[in-house]
Amino acid sequence: MVGVYYLLILSALTGPLAPAGALPSRTVSQLWPSLEVMEEVLGPDGPVAGLAGQAVVLYVDQDSGLGDALLALPAYKATPGVVVKLGSGPQGAQWVQGQPAAVLGGRHLVHVVVFEHDPRPFLREAAQDQRWNPKYLLLVSLGQQNASHILADDVLTRVQWCVLLQTHRERLRGAVEALVYFPFSPTHKVQSLGLWRPRKSQIRPGLDVLINTEDQASLAQEKAKKTWMGGELFVDRFPSFEGYKFLLGTWFDDYPYLHQSLTGPEGEGDGVMVEMLNAMASVLNFTYHLTTEPPDLQWGNFENGSWTGMLGMLHRKDKNFTVNYFGLTHERIRDFDASVSYWMEGFGLALLTPLPLPKWRSVFYPFMPMVWGSVAVAFVFAVLIMMLQGCLMNGRVGVGGSVGVGETWEYLVRPVLSHSLPRLPGPKVQWQRVFLATWILACLILTTAYTANLIAFLTIPVYPQRIQTVQQLANSHFRVAMYDYGEFVPDALKSSKDQYYRTLGERLDLYPSTESSVYSLTNGTHAYIESYSYAVVLLNVVHKAYNTYMLRDQLYPNHLCWYFQKNTAWKYKFDNCIQRLVEAGFIPRWLKIKTADFLGLNYDLKQRVASKERQPITALSLEHMEGVFFLGLLGLGVGLLVLITELIVHCRYHSPNPQE
Repeated sequence: MVGVYYLLILSALTGPLAPAGALPSRTVSQLWPSLEVMEEVLGPDGPVAGLAGQAVVLYVDQDSGLGDALLALPAYKATPGVVVKLGSGPQGAQWVQGQPAAVLGGRHLVHVVVFEHDPRPFLREAAQDQRWNPKYLLLVSLGQQNASHILADDVLTRVQWCVLLQTHRERLRGAVEALVYFPFSPTHKVQSLGLWRPRKSQIRPGLDVLINTEDQASLAQEKAKKTWMGGELFVDRFPSFEGYKFLLGTWFDDYPYLHQSLTGPEGEGDGVMVEMLNAMASVLNFTYHLTTEPPDLQWGNFENGSWTGMLGMLHRKDKNFTVNYFGLTHERIRDFDASVSYWMEGFGLALLTPLPLPKWRSVFYPFMPMVWGSVAVAFVFAVLIMMLQGCLMNGRVGVGGSVGVGETWEYLVRPVLSHSLPRLPGPKVQWQRVFLATWILACLILTTAYTANLIAFLTIPVYPQRIQTVQQLANSHFRVAMYDYGEFVPDALKSSKDQYYRTLGERLDLYPSTESSVYSLTNGTHAYIESYSYAVVLLNVVHKAYNTYMLRDQLYPNHLCWYFQKNTAWKYKFDNCIQRLVEAGFIPRWLKIKTADFLGLNYDLKQRVASKERQPITALSLEHMEGVFFLGLLGLGVGLLVLITELIVHCRYHSPNPQE
């Protein structure tokens, strides 16, 4: 939409003189029944009721001088617009290059082509630029010949709403007939909406609809579809596809969205996309043909200046549209028309489920390393406090022993091991009793917590913490594997501004087949990248890699859509149907059903329940109790080390003196 109201007379297109037979001196009233009819048709009371006040791009023959005359009409005096002079040769392309996208394809901009000579050469030149895509196009023929054949030209196939006005020559002179081209109609593709008669005529003015008996039902449907302009001139040119067979560029390797039917014959598709197509086909009246795989076995990426895979077939106009797993990207939107989004999903990351930690470590698992360290520091601090208290009591500990490390730590370690103290400090050292009471209480809490957790860790397998985020994966030792089938992900990762995405791109290894990429996953050296829903089915059904899991984070979560050929005029029909299916909640429902066809009903619920199920009760084995023996061996080793140290010290300081 043009953001500001402006009135710009564009005269830069100064091409050759008008074609032979043109009469520059002729006025609008000479070329059409009357100037009043022109004003009535295009004015606020005409069939294009909303044209007044709307921004207009007005195309006129460059030699006719009609621009000033048309802009002088009351309907245009307050109308922002652009006047373009129709010419021949490359003038259409030259004009398009100098115009902003708002003028060439504004959604609320009306393009009015007033012509006496064939305007198609100019329009074809303009159409070479994909930005030229009028939504509303009004053709006004001032010539004496029937111009209805212009409506069927390929240059107008991209226009969503298109009407031709020309003088009626058979039933009523001075009347203007409105013609519309219906591309999918099997017969009578060009149909008349009726006649507009001048108000000064003896006949009642207004839009007199001419309807053939066999076309009455379809035309009634067309007339019932009003546009934002509020009139009946711009009618829906695609009320039905009349059984047209669309050719779809697809690949049956897109679980659960699109795949070979599990019960049907070879070449019959199934999945969420088939359910959507069938629902739309019953409303829009069309059939379709699915391609089992693209000829180059590529998904669809822009490489070496051309598109590959399914998007390549679409760009070459071999297919009408594609419905496989495609997200919105700037590169794709540049060359294709994207539908509204029907689902949001990203590329999932799969990793091998880590093995349980060794059971012999169960004696250490109840506490985190930080807790073990804190207990050790607290014990050392308690020993030092007791020794200091003994020094303050004339060299004796209040428990009856001498001040020394050996006696003090042996006394304080008893509460840690849930052993009672043989004796307490005397009544004259109450402050020492308070300290011991605090120490015993702390040891009671620690031993109780340790015992409770130890029971759980001895009987339930302990797993290391799983990697769940992209950041954790980037900081790990894992590389990343992906099947090279022409997706944008490899290039996007390597050029990403996010440091963690870029790290994954540097570690990315592309494989020539799915089997080889999945093998690197099950071998425990790589994480596997694939679209999330597809990866769940692929790993659990095709490759039976049950010992894998999907990370919580997804790469490039994106709105999924269908892609059509650029400037497809009837795409909005599919947009409306897709939006209705989304709002009704059919997409997540079908996705759940089609996934269950492979993984079984309530797969997600079963996975959550299985992860929370208690392990069967079994007797403790030697594997569970290995930690106890290792701990005993550790104590024995420490004891031997202390014994050797004492012997060395004793031999050094108590050895007999040779001189004595």
